[in-house]
This record gives sequence, C-alpha cells and structure tokens, in this order.
Amino acid sequence: MKTSLQAAMAAINLYSEYFLGLIVSMTIARHLSTEDYGIYSSIIWLAALMTLAINAGVSLNVTKFIAEFKHKNSDALPAVIAYFWRIQYSRLLIVALIVFTILFFDLADSNIEKWLLILLFFSVAIKADYMFRVSIFKGIKRFDIIAKTSLIANPFNIVAVLLCAFISPKVESFIIVYCSACIVYGMSTRFFNKQLPLQKYNNEHIAEHKQRMMFQVISATIIVLLGALIFRQSQVFVLEENNFLSEAGFFNIAFLLSTAAITLVPGIYQEILLPKITEAVQDGNVKSQVAQAERYLLTLSLLVVVPVVLYANVIIELLFGSRYLPAVFPLQMMMIFKTIITLNQGANLTLISNDKQVSMAMVHVALFIFACAISFFIVPQWGLDGSVAIFGLLVVIMLFSYKSLATRVGYQMISFMIASRLVSAAAISAIPAIIIDQYLDGILSAIIGSIVFALSYINLLFIFKGFDQSVLYILKKIVSTTPKPIKAYLSWGIKCLS
Repeated sequence: MKTSLQAAMAAINLYSEYFLGLIVSMTIARHLSTEDYGIYSSIIWLAALMTLAINAGVSLNVTKFIAEFKHKNSDALPAVIAYFWRIQYSRLLIVALIVFTILFFDLADSNIEKWLLILLFFSVAIKADYMFRVSIFKGIKRFDIIAKTSLIANPFNIVAVLLCAFISPKVESFIIVYCSACIVYGMSTRFFNKQLPLQKYNNEHIAEHKQRMMFQVISATIIVLLGALIFRQSQVFVLEENNFLSEAGFFNIAFLLSTAAITLVPGIYQEILLPKITEAVQDGNVKSQVAQAERYLLTLSLLVVVPVVLYANVIIELLFGSRYLPAVFPLQMMMIFKTIITLNQGANLTLISNDKQVSMAMVHVALFIFACAISFFIVPQWGLDGSVAIFGLLVVIMLFSYKSLATRVGYQMISFMIASRLVSAAAISAIPAIIIDQYLDGILSAIIGSIVFALSYINLLFIFKGFDQSVLYILKKIVSTTPKPIKAYLSWGIKCLS
C-alpha cells in the first residue's frame, strides 16, 4: 500500500509536469512557424544545457545517498545533506563564471539579446535549485510534497503560455514566459522549507564516505551531461548548424512525445525505483528487486508503445497540426528506442546502487566521442533521418555496454523467454487495432483501436504468463472480495498464472 501511495504521488508530479509541458510545447509550436519553433527549441536547449551543468550528477546522487543514509545511518543524514548543498552552490558558481565570461567577451554568436540570455541564466539557476530540493524529497520518499509543488507551478506555466500565445506570440515572448515559469518552480519548493531534513555539516560523520560520494558525483556528472548531449542535444545542435532548423523542431517534438508516452505509465514506477533499489542493496535483496522492476517496465512500456507507433500520424496532427507530420517517423522510431532504454534500467540501477558510476562514465565518454564523429559525418547528408538512425544506434550500443558491466556485479537481464512472451502478447494484440484502422479514420480509430489493444494485451498477458508471481499473489488476496462477474474473471486469471 505504501508503494502504491508513493507511486500515486509520483504520478501527480510526472503527469502534471510532462503533460502540461506537452501542452506548452504544442501551443508554442502552433503559434510559431516551423523554423521559429526550431529557433525556440534551440534556446530551450541552451537553457537545458545550463541546468544540466548545474545539476548533472548532483540530483541523482542526492536521492541515492539520502535514501541510503536514512536507511542505515540517520544520524549522519544532516551532514550528508549539508555536504551536497555545498557541492550544489560550488557548481552554480562555476557555471555562472563560465556563462558570464562567454557573455562579457562575446565568445559565442547568438541572435538573442544579452539581457535575455542573462535572464535565462538566472531563471535556470532557480530551476536548478528546484530540482535539487525535489531530489532531497525523493530521497526521503516525500512524494506528496513533490506533487504539491507541481500543482503550484504547472498551472501558472500553462496559463502564462496561453496568455502569451493570445497577446504576443513571438519567440522572445515565449522565452520570457519560460523564465517566469522557472522562477515559479523554484519558489514552489520553498513553501515546504520546514519539511526539508535538517542540514548541519559535520566532517566526522562523512569523512569516511566523502571520497566515495565525490567519485560518484563526478562520474554521474559525466554520465548525465554526456548522456543528454549524446541522445538529444548533440543531434539538435548538428541539425541547427547545418541549417536544418525545422528538422531540429521535428526531432524535438518526436523526443518530447516519446518521452511523455513512456512517462505515461512506466515513468511512475521509475520515479520511485532508485530509493527502493538503494535500500534493496543495503538489505542484500537487489537481484529480485531489479528483476521485478525490469519485467514491470517492459510490460508497461509495451502498453503505450504499440498504440503510439500505430497512431503516430493522428497524434502529431491532433496535437501540433499537419505542418509537423514529418515528425511522425521519428516519433515511431523513438518509441521503439525508448522501450530499449527501458530495458536498460535494470543494469543502470544495479550499477548505480553498486557504486559503479565511474565505469558508466567511461562508457558515456566513449559514446560521446563516437556520437560526435558519426553525427558530423551523417547528419549533414541525411538530416532528420540520419539523426534518428544515430539515436537508435547509440541506444543499442549503450544497452549492451551497460549489460556487460552490470553482469560483473551479479546482474541478469530479463530472460529472452519472458521478454518474448511480453512482446508476443503486444504484437498479437496490435492485429485487431490494425484491422479497425482499415475501417475507421483519425481520432475515432485511434481511441477505439487503443482500447481494443489494451484489453487484448492484458488478457494475453494472463494466457502467455506475462505477469509475475506478485500479481498472482495480489489477485489471490482480492478475488474473494470482488463482485461475482469480476470474481470469475480474476479466478480465470489466477488459473492461467498458476
């Protein structure tokens, strides 16, 4: 029940942030030309890069180490939190010096006014503070507070964008709205300052852990920063540098929609997973937790991947308009690649929980060098299609690299037999949806086809034994309390899984 409640609170944060963010992007895209939207995307890319430079590696380890010390040594927790606050402030100062040096000496060409870039940095700094505080709340499993901050900030964001679209639909205006939203996000967490754990620096409490924590932060910084450059930012940059501005916008739309779709269900589970796996490491129960997590993530991913791939054209046209239909194929491919990334979560969490982030960082350095070399060679020739192909290739390489590393610390990837059952159930369930699409068009076909797919998929998971023993246990617990028709159905499901 506790895990379900945490998942529900995480759902509020994820759904409100991602899907209101989707509405924001959709509104902006509809009120700008495809080229202007590409320019806007590049500016937001710059903001994301600054945020990553401040938070990369810090936020992840805040959650990990707070969860760890809260579980095994709560007396040291205030010192750990104070230590990470120092790292956060140091990182912010370094990024500020770099940004203002670039601006002062005109080291970068930009069509944006300097005052707007300065405003963008200050706003990003406040958003980074928000992300850091959220990471603390995740570590202590206060997902209710995270949900409340989203309910404060997200409504402001969408209202501000809608007003801007009505009054002044220009690139500069939307950037100012973005900055305002960052400030509101930052202020929203400050309403709950009293709920933050006590911070009090004590060198004695963290002396034996300081080197370990610093190594993990540095490694995670490389992983997160290079990961963002490898799997999104570098592709967008190369497209822009070769005057594929509209294509950069299409790539961003496909990335945004695929991320939102994967977040629809499996993202909630991922949100609460790192603290759970960290505690499992302390209890010596990591193998069973990771195996169960991977199975759940693949099951849930397939539930959303198939409908999005089948109805990508309907989704793009409905949300962004027919001008953005070139984003259909990238969206379909990215949904498949995101499913592969989901398969990587078990190895990823195993490595993080076993303090193997240095090895992960080395993989990312190699991937980054490879991504830059191949991007500058392929993207100018093939544009958007080249970017999508490179994205997929890098995902596959990272999957097998992480699997190889994690195997050394006892990780076992989901078995081919289980994975094939899940994929087969999804593939067979797609057939009636495809048939429906032959007779119906547009949104009606997408809605009915998706419902038919979901119902067929859930039933086939019983028949193919796609659910694990924890589902069987839950069904046995609740079957006696359900109405007669539901009881008969659940009894059938129990019989299939037994």
